[in-house]
Amino acid sequence: MVYILIFVIIILILERIINKKSNEEKQNNINNIDYSTLYTKKEYIMTSEELKFYKLLKSITNKYNLIIFTQVSLYALIKSNNIKDFNKIKSKSIDYVITDNNGKIKFCIELDDETHLKENRQERDIFVNELLNQIGIILIRVPKQNYYNLQEIEEKIKRII
Repeated sequence: MVYILIFVIIILILERIINKKSNEEKQNNINNIDYSTLYTKKEYIMTSEELKFYKLLKSITNKYNLIIFTQVSLYALIKSNNIKDFNKIKSKSIDYVITDNNGKIKFCIELDDETHLKENRQERDIFVNELLNQIGIILIRVPKQNYYNLQEIEEKIKRII
C-alpha cells in the first residue's frame, strides 16, 4: 500500500516536471517567432471617409451626451450560444457603435461605401441587418456621400434616442 502511494506521488511529480518543461518550450517557441514578418501595423484605424463621417457624427453625439466606438467586432456586441454561431460573427465588425455614458448600446451605424456593392459584401450586410434587427439593436445605414446632411442625420438619431 505504501509502495503504491509512493509510486503515485512520483508519477504526479514527474507529470508536473514534464508539463513545466512543455510550457517552457511553448513559451520559447512563441518568443522565437519574428512577428514583423507576419504582420504589419496599419497607419490608420479608419479610412478617410470613415474619419470624415466620424467627425460629423461626433458633433451630434457630443450634443446628446453619447459615446462613439469605431470598428467594433460583432462579438463585442452579441453573445453567441455556441462556437458555430460565434464563428459566423467573429470576423465581422460595425463601423460605429453609439452608446450612452454607461456604455449601454443605443444604436449602430454602417457607412456603406463602394465595397458594399460587391455580392459577398451584400450577403454579409443582409446577415448583419437581420441579426441586429432580430436581437433588438438598431442599425442605421448611411451611404457614402461627398456631403452629409448634418440635420438629417441628427433627426434620425434624435428619433432613436
